[in-house]
Amino acid sequence: MNLREVRIGVYVCAHNECDYIAYCLRSIYDFAHVVAISVNTGSGWGGPSPAPLDDTLELVRSFPDPDGKLLIVPGEWGSEMEQRTATFDLLRPKANYVMTVDADEVYTQEHLANLRRFVMMRPWVGQFRIRMKTYWKINPFWVIDPPEPYRRYLISKFRPSTRLVGFSRTNERWRCTIPQRVAIFHHFSYARPDARIRQKLAYTSHRDDLVPNWYENVWLKWDEDHSLENLHPMHPAEYKRAIPVELDSLPEVMRDHPFARMGAR
Repeated sequence: MNLREVRIGVYVCAHNECDYIAYCLRSIYDFAHVVAISVNTGSGWGGPSPAPLDDTLELVRSFPDPDGKLLIVPGEWGSEMEQRTATFDLLRPKANYVMTVDADEVYTQEHLANLRRFVMMRPWVGQFRIRMKTYWKINPFWVIDPPEPYRRYLISKFRPSTRLVGFSRTNERWRCTIPQRVAIFHHFSYARPDARIRQKLAYTSHRDDLVPNWYENVWLKWDEDHSLENLHPMHPAEYKRAIPVELDSLPEVMRDHPFARMGAR
C-alpha cells in the first residue's frame, strides 16, 4: 500500500458548534479524501427541550470546497449514535479508511501527515486509537495537565462489513494506539464562553452523569482560583489541573481564533 491508496474519509457530526466547526474543517480539509458533515437542526441529542440553533449549518454550507469533498446533510436525529451511524454510512462507497472527527477537534498539518504514513505502514491494523490535548476556558486558552488518559478510537478500516459499534469504535479487529510523537488531536470541548458551557451541560447526552453543581462549584469558581484541581464534570480526577498555553503551541488554524488571545470574554 502507498500513500495514494490510503483514502481516508472523515465524518463530522455537529449541533450548535459555530465556535469551532470552520476551524475543524480548515484543519482536516486537505488531508481528507472526502468529508461527510451532518448538522443536527433539531433539539440535539436527547436534550430536555429544543436549544436555540446557532449558525453552524450556514458556516458549513459556506465553507470553501474547491475539490468537491464535502457531503453536507442537515437533519434531525434522536440520539448521538443515530447521527453518527447515518454520517458514517455516507462515506461507505468513497473511502477505504474512516476517521471520526468531532466538530470541536483540530489537528496540526504535521501530525496529519505523520498519521497517514503511520496508517499506510500498518495495513494489518483494523483500528487506530489516539490521545489528545484538552483545552479549558478562553481568552486565553488553558490546557489540561497532565493530558487525560482517554484514548479515543480515531481511524478504522472501512469495508462492506465494517459497522459502527460505539461513538467512534467499529467492529474491525487488531487495534493499535498511535504514539504521541506521531499524532495527537487538540480538543476544545471546554474552551467556550460560560453561556456555551451551560448549553453544553444542558443538552449533552451524558448529562445524567454530571457532578452535581459542577458549573457553579468548578467552572465558575476556577475563574477566581486557578489552582483548583479535579476539574472534569463527570470524572473529576481526569482533569487534574489547567495550565497556560503559549499561542505558538496551538495548531496553525487556531492561532487566529478570537478565543486564543488575552481579552474580555
